[in-house]
Amino acid sequence: MKVMVTLSQNELKRALVMQRVVDGQLSIREAALILGLSERQTKRLKKRFLEHGAAGLAHGNRGRRPAHAIPSEVREKVLQLAQTKYRGCNYTFLSELLREREGIFLSPSSVRRILQSTGIPSPRRHRPPRPHYRRQRKPQLGMLVLIDGSQHDWLEGRGPRLCLHAAIDDATGRLLAACFRPTEDFEGYRQMLLQLVTEYGIPMAIYSDRHTIFRSPKQNDTTLEQQLLGQSQPLSQIGRIISELGITHIYAHSPQAKGRIERAFQTLQERLVVELRLAGAANVDEANAVLKEFIPRYNERFAVPPAEAEPAFRPVPPHLRLEHIFCRKEQRILNPGYTIHYGGQNYRLVSERGIPTIPLRSVVDVLEHPDGSIYVAYKGQIYPTQPLPEAETLRKNKTGQVSPTKLQTASSSTSVHKPGPNHPWRKWAPIPRTARYTAKETVTATRC
Repeated sequence: MKVMVTLSQNELKRALVMQRVVDGQLSIREAALILGLSERQTKRLKKRFLEHGAAGLAHGNRGRRPAHAIPSEVREKVLQLAQTKYRGCNYTFLSELLREREGIFLSPSSVRRILQSTGIPSPRRHRPPRPHYRRQRKPQLGMLVLIDGSQHDWLEGRGPRLCLHAAIDDATGRLLAACFRPTEDFEGYRQMLLQLVTEYGIPMAIYSDRHTIFRSPKQNDTTLEQQLLGQSQPLSQIGRIISELGITHIYAHSPQAKGRIERAFQTLQERLVVELRLAGAANVDEANAVLKEFIPRYNERFAVPPAEAEPAFRPVPPHLRLEHIFCRKEQRILNPGYTIHYGGQNYRLVSERGIPTIPLRSVVDVLEHPDGSIYVAYKGQIYPTQPLPEAETLRKNKTGQVSPTKLQTASSSTSVHKPGPNHPWRKWAPIPRTARYTAKETVTATRC
């Protein structure tokens, strides 16, 4: 039985040399020098050439299955999981999932060879590297925190599209705080920043884009009223929270400037989507529960140690009440009767003994907490409020005291009486000639 054997260029060279040795044209020593082998190995090659011909010079393991080869059933299982349960995962992430969840220990290169052998490309497009000078990381944890939001189909159609609000440390790449919200809004950044400050402390600086959530579109335009109040520039609600915490706020002028958090979002869109799919998350609450368990594993995998071990986070001062900072704050004027008007509702201030009174017509800060409670702040003092019924207002009676009275109905107070079509006001009435002259003479006499 003849077997076809394909020889390499090196093996063909050995066959030609062995043929000349058999023909007596070369000695064993000369053949060993030509092939770069020892004389003993050259004698072995001559013996195999005499017994099996040129085919005997091929490697003995050619055509055999390696002992350390991946079993076929394992390859089939990897292909099945890559196309069904773990679809959309890159080679490294798929290798980690197979090791953690399936007990299959394969390197990323082995996973790549298995998938590429069947024509399954990587879900991530690899582009040739471009020269880029990356900004050097900050030396301490908490010196610079990057915050941003990522709109993405995190639930893959099982639920609504969500926005991930996240804070990444610049020195370590650690995911410090994150939360899901339906859209990129004030509440999402409020929860994320509160989680950051509560768990780590107050960072030195925050790096964000120029979104109107962080920066007022009229930040460079200050009105006279704002100048009289001592406010140099208008701030958004998140900008005001950052300013009250004493954090330096830095604005990026391009997405590339905050590339570390953009790159982190790219990694999260590859890995967190699969984690949410495996957990079956279909709404915001379930997604946040998965995110809470995912953050420690993400930091363990991707965080790097800082250059200096001492963190730069400042502890929260004991006198600072975070609930009165992480809320909505607007300014109103205190009306007679110790009332304010906010959100279409009247509120009366509840003053306690020992608390200084506020002069009427003073500008006060109205604090709206997430639970809906309303407080008033004036010169560092917090005043609780209580809503007034819609049918009541405050006015002074004859004794000068403030007493409630019922308002008129909206229809009676706001309705406008229109005269009918036959009303004398709608008719043209000519002025008599005598009346004209009389009026003219009167005016002339008056001027004289």
